[in-house]
Amino acid sequence: MVEKSELPIIGADILEKQVYTRDIAAQIVENFENVLEEQDITLTSPEDDEKEPDNAARLYGSTYCSLLDVTEAIIIQTLEQAGISHDKYIADQFSGNF
Repeated sequence: MVEKSELPIIGADILEKQVYTRDIAAQIVENFENVLEEQDITLTSPEDDEKEPDNAARLYGSTYCSLLDVTEAIIIQTLEQAGISHDKYIADQFSGNF
């Protein structure tokens, strides 16, 4: 899990460039997956019968996708409540850097 002290410091310049809300959501979900790993917990998904036996993912298939979608929606809602213009962020796609 990422420690608070390891998080990048985000300055005022963050509003000068677009951010990818999907990347942020994936980082959050990844932290949840790390906690699941630490606790030796694997969540089930409807696609479990299609999962490769050597796939050790703790979140998989539609369970992962649903959590990612909901997390991104919360991020977008928070940005909107903060009055951040939609042209400052890109939703529903990865940047390719995550």
